[in-house]
Amino acid sequence: MNQSDLPPSEDALREGLHKATALEGLLEEEFALLNAGDLDSFEALQVRKNETLESLSSLLPALTGAQDTVVPDNEPPGSLIQEIKVVLATCRDAHLKNAMLIDRKIEATRSALEVLRSSRSADTGETYDKLGRIKRGYSPSRQTDV
Repeated sequence: MNQSDLPPSEDALREGLHKATALEGLLEEEFALLNAGDLDSFEALQVRKNETLESLSSLLPALTGAQDTVVPDNEPPGSLIQEIKVVLATCRDAHLKNAMLIDRKIEATRSALEVLRSSRSADTGETYDKLGRIKRGYSPSRQTDV
């Protein structure tokens, strides 16, 4: 059995719980930055968030049950794993909330762009087609005498 096959120590699990709690705080901060529209700080936060996620990835086998983490007469690691799972479930929900907020902001930006595009194309007036002939568009200043 090599080092990676061993269940994580209680110290590693405590550190994992600390990192999971830190991730929860980072996700809350991320939501506040998204609401404020502070994209520079949001992007800077992503580096810290990714580092935290990478450090938590070492606990993945213990959290998913891919390892034999049951050690006889050793209840604290089991309860620590459960605590980490609860915090990570909260983190998952916070991440989904942030993703929905980002999606709404993207959709609002797309809608605004579409309004700008449609208003610009409506005011173009006369333009030329591929053959060089005048293609008549709508122009508020142009009126017909019929």
